[in-house]
Amino acid sequence: MANYATNNFFAQTENEKDLITIEQFIEENFCDSNIARHGQCVESEFYSKWECPQKEMDELIALLEAPKRIYIRIHSYELANEYVSFRTFSNGVWNIK
Repeated sequence: MANYATNNFFAQTENEKDLITIEQFIEENFCDSNIARHGQCVESEFYSKWECPQKEMDELIALLEAPKRIYIRIHSYELANEYVSFRTFSNGVWNIK
C-alpha cells in the first residue's frame, strides 16, 4: 500500500479564468480535496502518492492562461517516511526549497 503525502496548496492571481481552472483541476485530479476560494486566492489540501505531485502541477501550469502572473506555493509532507517538500512558482519558474 502506498503512503500518501498531504499537500497544502495556495495560488494567487488576478486572472479569474485561471482560478477557475485551478479549482476544476484539483477537483478532477485529487481525491479527498478541500478547496477554499478567497477573492484572488485558492487554497486547498489534497493527497498524492508518496510525494509532491510535480507532474500534475506541471500539467496544471500548462493549462493556465497567464502562468507568468500567478504565484503558487505547495507544502507537501509524508511523515512516515520523513518526507517534506516546499515549492513555489512565480514568474513562470518553480523554486524547490
